[in-house]
Amino acid sequence: MAPSRVILRTIQARDARPAVQLRQAGDHQVLVEYGDMEVDLRLSFRVHALLRSLVVDPVHGVLDTAPGFRSIMVTFDPGRVARPRLLDELVERERSAPELASLVLPSRMLTLPIAFDDEMTREAVRRYRITTRIDAPNVRDGDNIDYIVRYNGFVNREEFFARFLATTWWNAFIGYFPGLPSLFSLDPLTQISTPKYNPARMWTAEGAVGIGGPCVVLYPMESPGSYQLFGRTLPVRHVRDAGGAERNPVPAQAAARSNLFRIGDRVRFTRVREDQLLAMRLRAFEGTYVYEIEDGEFVAADYLREVERLAPAAARIAAEREQAAARVEIP
Repeated sequence: MAPSRVILRTIQARDARPAVQLRQAGDHQVLVEYGDMEVDLRLSFRVHALLRSLVVDPVHGVLDTAPGFRSIMVTFDPGRVARPRLLDELVERERSAPELASLVLPSRMLTLPIAFDDEMTREAVRRYRITTRIDAPNVRDGDNIDYIVRYNGFVNREEFFARFLATTWWNAFIGYFPGLPSLFSLDPLTQISTPKYNPARMWTAEGAVGIGGPCVVLYPMESPGSYQLFGRTLPVRHVRDAGGAERNPVPAQAAARSNLFRIGDRVRFTRVREDQLLAMRLRAFEGTYVYEIEDGEFVAADYLREVERLAPAAARIAAEREQAAARVEIP
């Protein structure tokens, strides 16, 4: 295929590898995009493999990399590396990257507390009902949780909470707001999903936990938002160690120095009471709370085997979720 003004290079799909397009994204940017526009974690793993390559063996003239779910924005200095040379390098790195089944990525495991149906989550819904849309189907109950339960066909709140807690979540990217992680389920049996607010909220509490589509986010600051809220966790920005020093999980990226999360982290949640969470949050702000973080690796082959093993059960759950969603009003 001949290159266009937008698509500068194309790598055709082959075997288990998705197609890759290198797109014009500005005078100093190239966007590397994987596969079709779908939520497929295998595309995210490929993004992280390329990101890892660019971190371990930097390309002269590349100034910054910004991964998304299935793409990565590469910013470069044209005075130090010409665009055609950069394109050649990116194509070569992708073609020589390991097959997905052989991919092993550095990945920390974070364990965070969550208090479900907390006061600040309910306050965000209350403000929305007063100022924006009292008749929205996702806020009629005074919270978003019962809507999440109905939309996904759970029997009750506790079934939803149990499913959420049983899941390990993959941090595919950080963005929208500084330090905001976007988490996707690594468990094929989870498949929790919801539509977003319509219109968006004007206020969300810092530390709120919400879901939109299949993506779970942790709000790093007070902000507008459109994800359905169901709980609250610890601060995820300007995090300090027990000694009072600000954590610096990504020294090479100054803009992310105060972020708790790294790209490719895995996350598990443990349930706590709201009073327990508030005590933990106070310690976090004081600098005496020690976040539970364990260094490790993510082995893609293990994930692929689990997806294959659970495929029949996952298909049944997907059908049940679809039937439940069809019976629920969309905001």
